[in-house]
Amino acid sequence: MRLALLACLAAVACSHATLPGTNIRDTQENRDVLNLFGRYKQALEARDATAILALAAPGYTDSGDPARGVSPLDYGTLQQKLKTDFAKVTGVRLEATIKDLDVKGELARLDYFQVLRYAIATPSGEKWKSESDDARMQFVRVNGEWKIASGL
Repeated sequence: MRLALLACLAAVACSHATLPGTNIRDTQENRDVLNLFGRYKQALEARDATAILALAAPGYTDSGDPARGVSPLDYGTLQQKLKTDFAKVTGVRLEATIKDLDVKGELARLDYFQVLRYAIATPSGEKWKSESDDARMQFVRVNGEWKIASGL
């Protein structure tokens, strides 16, 4: 009995706390990256291009997806794209299921499954659409603060 209790205590001492609802270790760095992702989600749902741009790294770059008609972006073109995209929609909701988070030094990568719902104004009224897919957002630390490096 005593041996079993010691084994349980050793297992608990060696286990690492995880963030609620994930298998991601509960570390300050991981919480900081997820906090930034949460601020991105809030800004996206508020359709606040200025707030999203403030979360992006000055070296932001995204290769786009030619198969879906998505052009490459850099920080300079991101602001105009956000304004153009937000002008087309009347509402946005993002549900994200975090799959993996990897922080290595000044870089981080977040993999998640997203369900993006958005409303478009049409002559017959507002029409909601949805898209779902795996997504990846990359981050870089700039002057000690995490910023989005790609994946918007």
